[in-house]
Amino acid sequence: MRALFGVSSAGALLLSTSLAAAQYGSPPPPGYGQPPPPGYQQQPPPGYGQPYGQQGYGQQQGYGQQQGYGQQGYGAPPPPRKPDDGGFEIPDFSVRVDPFNWLLQGRLGFELEVEVWEFISFEMVPVFVVNDSPPAMNLFRSLPSELTQHSNGIGSLAGTSIGAGFWLEGKPFEGHVLRVILTNYGYEYRTEDDAGRIDTVDHTERQLYGFFGSHAKWGPFTIAGGIGLGVELNKQERCYPSTATSSNDATTSGCDGEQLISLTRTYGGTGASYADINGPLHPVYIMGRFSLGFVF
Repeated sequence: MRALFGVSSAGALLLSTSLAAAQYGSPPPPGYGQPPPPGYQQQPPPGYGQPYGQQGYGQQQGYGQQQGYGQQGYGAPPPPRKPDDGGFEIPDFSVRVDPFNWLLQGRLGFELEVEVWEFISFEMVPVFVVNDSPPAMNLFRSLPSELTQHSNGIGSLAGTSIGAGFWLEGKPFEGHVLRVILTNYGYEYRTEDDAGRIDTVDHTERQLYGFFGSHAKWGPFTIAGGIGLGVELNKQERCYPSTATSSNDATTSGCDGEQLISLTRTYGGTGASYADINGPLHPVYIMGRFSLGFVF
């Protein structure tokens, strides 16, 4: 019995050893463990396994690496390109009227002003004679004759002024402004009584002003005012000798800066009365403005 058990144990051990050898320890196929064929494990081509971007990878020299890129930061981006509108931009402009000159002096001026460059503007003020006998002309007169004014230009248009404005705050139509103004207005003055015309004087006001003004704006609405000091460039004179008997006897020299128009039919000597067309400070003049209008 013990011999049988030993034989069976030896047989089982031999069987298990044979199965293990069949599974793990079987002899390798032919050629296993032999040297690789020629060419296997040859040197890789140039550049293989080298870091990306080194010479030999088929990369062009400097590819993807602009000067300074990735070494000193990205740097500032380029400035944005200005939009090309391809058209003309309408500048700011203003239209104003001075109600006091209109009502008191009978002269309606349209102040037309446009921005020409940053803090500089250009102004034109055409003046229309709308009242030939305004309050300021005959308010303090108690004479039988009446002094009237009329346009000496095209229709009621007496002329225009031109000027340049320099805006101290840097933007037209806001804040304070310094102006240089040249006026050129032509007027005809007449005196008449019940019998007809007494005298006539033609005069062109050609005055050069320095002007200081101030503008305030609320949306499109604007209020402007200022004062200017000027000098008369067209120094016309007119007066009557004591022996004058008609308006044809008037002279245009030696009149002490006066430009007289007769208020009566007595032109010279006792009983004659005159009005001076020139101002009381001639040849110096003062200009005042208070204007209302719009800015577009």
